[in-house]
Amino acid sequence: MRQNGIVILLFSAIILIGSGCVPESGIDKKKFSELDRTARDLRTSITSDKPCEVPDTLLQRLASGTAALKGKAASKAETDVIEAYSRLLTTYKDGLLLCKYRNQLYQLQFVPRGRIYVFQELDPLVDKYDLPTEGHVYKPTGVHWRSIAWDSINVIWESAAIQTKNIENMVNYN
Repeated sequence: MRQNGIVILLFSAIILIGSGCVPESGIDKKKFSELDRTARDLRTSITSDKPCEVPDTLLQRLASGTAALKGKAASKAETDVIEAYSRLLTTYKDGLLLCKYRNQLYQLQFVPRGRIYVFQELDPLVDKYDLPTEGHVYKPTGVHWRSIAWDSINVIWESAAIQTKNIENMVNYN
């Protein structure tokens, strides 16, 4: 009788432990196909000869696609992919913000050629991407200001490329 109790106890333990060890479902690649296509289109756009002229529709597609999938993940892996796409969207927005200032500030006479004036709005990007700055003094007023290199945008675009590759790996190898 005692032996039957032990067998039942062991069998119950195996069932309880086994049900908790069911592997989580992988990633439904079809669910992310539109986001993948949009990310590739964005990548193509920034590697063109005019990397700062990304169509707004591409960013809107990435934003709306990511928003549509939030809360619809069937697994932790899918949640991670959605979060990775959200970070990628932020990176592209950061890059385009820097492009905006790069193009607008080119006309300021006191900014040295090949430099971008660091406005307050760009400070978070300088810190986030650890962009090297150069200090300056505006001689007529004695005001100190900073600039970053004209090609600092490449740091952000490289970050976007790495993130895109990581997302592809997440989707393909989960």
